[in-house]
Amino acid sequence: MTSAVSVPNELIPKHAERLLSHPVGRDDLALAFSESSASSAEVLVTGDSFFPRMLDDIRAASSSVHVNQFGFRPGLVGDMFADALIAKAAEGVPVRVIVDRRGSDPERAGRGLYERLVSGGVQVWVVRAMQVRARCGQLGAGGVNRWNLGALGHVDHRKLTVVDGRVGWVGGAGIEDHFQDGRFHDLFVRVTGPVVAQVQLVFLASVRWLGGEVRLSSLHDLFPVLEAGGAALRARVLQNAPGRFRPVTTELVRLLEGATETLDVVNPYVTDRGMIRRIAQAAERGVRVRLFVPGKVNHGGCESALRYHHARLLDAGVRIIEHPAMLHAKAFVRDGEEVLAGTCNLDAWSLKRFFEIDLQLWSRDVAAQFEERFSAPAEKVSRPGQPLVGGTRRLKATAFATLSPLL
Repeated sequence: MTSAVSVPNELIPKHAERLLSHPVGRDDLALAFSESSASSAEVLVTGDSFFPRMLDDIRAASSSVHVNQFGFRPGLVGDMFADALIAKAAEGVPVRVIVDRRGSDPERAGRGLYERLVSGGVQVWVVRAMQVRARCGQLGAGGVNRWNLGALGHVDHRKLTVVDGRVGWVGGAGIEDHFQDGRFHDLFVRVTGPVVAQVQLVFLASVRWLGGEVRLSSLHDLFPVLEAGGAALRARVLQNAPGRFRPVTTELVRLLEGATETLDVVNPYVTDRGMIRRIAQAAERGVRVRLFVPGKVNHGGCESALRYHHARLLDAGVRIIEHPAMLHAKAFVRDGEEVLAGTCNLDAWSLKRFFEIDLQLWSRDVAAQFEERFSAPAEKVSRPGQPLVGGTRRLKATAFATLSPLL
């Protein structure tokens, strides 16, 4: 069992120093944070909204750029990010990137993109969760193959960017064309202020676990002193890491069970029976519940598993809202005052096995942003979910619902 490493906000730089000075094992990734603050938080919906802003932040970087991405693939968007990262590295700014082998395929389909990044001075590490033996160390540095049992099955599904230790991005979209052209509908949250240090520490712990070296002398730039300001928002980073330390999962349970007035659930892969039961129970106790899902999921098994529960959810009073695009966002809004957004799906892999990261914000202003920029526009273009009809479809749905712990 993995025990959490509790890191008080005032000791984050000191903990970072320890991570940079000593070997980092899997248990060191289980970082537990207390409530912090953000000086600003902005919800940005669709790639044509968040990609340009993210690129602007990267181009303005002066001390460091850190990117952790499940999916960073060749294409128009991938090339724009590669150009921006290589340009920063050429200026002497340290640029560090972590990708997941399954999501980014850096040595096969993405080989040309990653050869360009590496030759341009970008430092890249790869999480190899599906390989029993895997090459260790920085991509392109000729690392040796080693047993990889500690990482096996723990796909890195996180999507985050940290610029100069001052600006943090957490969301659900990969650096891929289908998030830009409207095929996939997603969002990011951009934050500034003290909570960015939590995102930064998560990234540094992962780099060190993967064998990366970061100079102690860079700590001041990586963790600048950040003031929350007068209009500070309560904020915290939650990260599911390998083992049984699953704070995102724990907080999702609390949020679903604690809603008293309104509850919005936005998720593409809703298969976990316990979470589905909690959504239905919220509606049964009088909470106005909206469940935003894709009209057609890119994973047929997950789609069938959710549709098995449609009748129960609708009978409980849940409004199921099916977006015409592949809705890929993962977000939750409780009682118009608490927002949880990031990478965690409501399936067994995200809740129990994958690396995931979410931002937790307590702010009526951020919740109102979410309603204005995501929920209201999504409702206008969506259709209501319906109970399953047809014997064959019911049989298929029953089979996949039974298999939901494996989906």
